[in-house]
Amino acid sequence: MIRLIGTAGNLSAVLGLVCLLSMSAAILADALTRTVFNAPIYGLNDLLEILTPVIVASCFPVTLATLQNISIRFLGRWLNPRAGQMVELFGQVAALLVMAGIVWEVGRYTAKLVEHGQYTWLLKIPVWPSWVVSTALLAFCLPVQALVVAGVFRDFRRGRPLAGSESEIPDTVEETRR
Repeated sequence: MIRLIGTAGNLSAVLGLVCLLSMSAAILADALTRTVFNAPIYGLNDLLEILTPVIVASCFPVTLATLQNISIRFLGRWLNPRAGQMVELFGQVAALLVMAGIVWEVGRYTAKLVEHGQYTWLLKIPVWPSWVVSTALLAFCLPVQALVVAGVFRDFRRGRPLAGSESEIPDTVEETRR
């Protein structure tokens, strides 16, 4: 299960990278056509509107799985190992709750887009499919963060101290499992 989540998280990051590179290439092409031919790429803004939510949402699973989200660990490192892990556990549970709130609200927004059938302004492309993908990517963060919470809880039960530096934080979901 952990390996599957790690693979899916990496695939979501690749999806985000491909979308970001596509968006960058389109913006570069637009700048060139504006400069050379004095003609912008018609509807580029519509394509950016569709790609941006997917790009942003695709970064979350890997970020959470590798503990690259913003955290303040200096307080936990000054405390004894058990208290430090309790602070870390509180932070990771809070991150899980915040992520659940984000998924809920983005899901509500996506449902309204589907219900109303919103389209982009120029090309008339439906907006909801990209938001469905984004919502699914964000929803995938919930089991990822739950595994992170489980790992921190395990460390809390074993009395392990917090990592002394950012280099000691696991780079992969598989390392989090150990």
